[in-house]
Amino acid sequence: MLPIIPSMRFDWTDLQVFLHVCEAGSMTAAAERCHLTVAAVSARVRTLEEANGVLLLQRHARGVSPTVAGEVLSRHARVVFDQVQRLESDLLHARAASTRRIVLLANSSALARPMVPALIDLGAPDSPPQIVVRESSSEATVLALRSGAADVGIVSDAVDTRGLVTQALGPDPLVLAVARTHPLAERHAVSFQEVLDPPWVAWGEQSALSTHLLVRALALGTPLRPRITWPQLEGVLQLVARGVGVTVLPRAVVERHANPGIACVRLDEAWAQRQLLACHAEGGDRVRAQLAQGLQRAWT
Repeated sequence: MLPIIPSMRFDWTDLQVFLHVCEAGSMTAAAERCHLTVAAVSARVRTLEEANGVLLLQRHARGVSPTVAGEVLSRHARVVFDQVQRLESDLLHARAASTRRIVLLANSSALARPMVPALIDLGAPDSPPQIVVRESSSEATVLALRSGAADVGIVSDAVDTRGLVTQALGPDPLVLAVARTHPLAERHAVSFQEVLDPPWVAWGEQSALSTHLLVRALALGTPLRPRITWPQLEGVLQLVARGVGVTVLPRAVVERHANPGIACVRLDEAWAQRQLLACHAEGGDRVRAQLAQGLQRAWT
């Protein structure tokens, strides 16, 4: 059985190779597409499996096919790549503009925190930059930072930030959200394994958090099958408050919406006790570092 580790790690090249394998249906065909050896392709897929504690491919005589976890990963990987491509397109347009443009990418938890103080004092008073703030998954954000499609990102420490300058912004725990009338609402803490049986409400079929939780559940041998998947957070919270199901969300997101019908219960797992980081590429102009430092001051 593959080991379960406390955080999910994804490498850009590994994900690209994995998608080629899924599309081609064989290691050999994928190796030809990627201009790699079959052994190199197999090693990259194996790295993804071992790093995330799940089997992604079923090997058979005719080639390979994705497991349930593999299908989940391939679907969300395509979303991440699409996000980065759009960001790179935006960057090309920004380069043609005369005004300095700063792209700040933040996950949903970060957008629930105070950002305004860090933004209004950014840059020189006589030439303030144009600032664009976008919501983005942590995985897509680090890829955008490495490719130059974004300037500063706010991400969970569950993603691989090697090669980036990082600054800690504070805790960002994931919690179990349940109706106040639910039996688990009286608990101080629960394990993720304990809450896989009750009906679930999922937030967004293609969200980074949904992918994270699906892979965690599969690693425990229990596929997560939401009773309802809702695209907007407000709808998810309403469904939970009415007792339709339970869900896992960042505590800051639940507290921002302040639904009186919902209780938050601590998750025991180490991977749920995550931190938020401000990050940017090494070098470059001082505005990126100034923004990251401003965020740190605003949140500490």
